[in-house]
Amino acid sequence: MVRSQINFKRLSLTDITVNIKRSPKKKTLIKAMEEADVKNKWENSSWGRKLIVQKKRASLNDFDRFKIMLAKIKRADLVRRELAKLKKEATF
Repeated sequence: MVRSQINFKRLSLTDITVNIKRSPKKKTLIKAMEEADVKNKWENSSWGRKLIVQKKRASLNDFDRFKIMLAKIKRADLVRRELAKLKKEATF
């Protein structure tokens, strides 16, 4: 973790907070973040989960993307069939 200046426009506030004094040392900051369980809270947040999914998708190879495509086609087919059944029952 390297400290540097960041423009306010690039910052986004979250509900995750750490109780520290102003400009702590690196060791103090790391200890406070571990006590507040910031990493676990971030990974369980919707934003953190979305980033994890993006990283997983970026690391997929061509065959994995192909398998996902086939699974999406099968799922869409099942949804289409169930929707057709429901429409047929609704007309009677």
